[in-house]
Amino acid sequence: MLVFPLKELPQLAKGKGNKIINIPAARAKAREELLSQLCVIPKGATVTLFAGKRKLSLKPADLDNFRGERGRRGSMLPRGLQRVTSVEVQSPEQESEN
Repeated sequence: MLVFPLKELPQLAKGKGNKIINIPAARAKAREELLSQLCVIPKGATVTLFAGKRKLSLKPADLDNFRGERGRRGSMLPRGLQRVTSVEVQSPEQESEN
């Protein structure tokens, strides 16, 4: 998992979108490397990762462990939570309403 500021995400020329990650075509075809989840997380939000029946809630301070530069490899998630099936983002406004 890798967390980085949105301002570091480069925009491609001629309206081609954004370049999120550069995976070599051979590795992508062999499914050795792939992007499984992508989320925009507001500042101060809590992120809940789901892997089958297991879940892990990461508070903003916990997300600091996964911060890095765009284009780098992220940190490994704890064992048993490495095959994330879904991600839930709860913004600070939602948390204060509950």
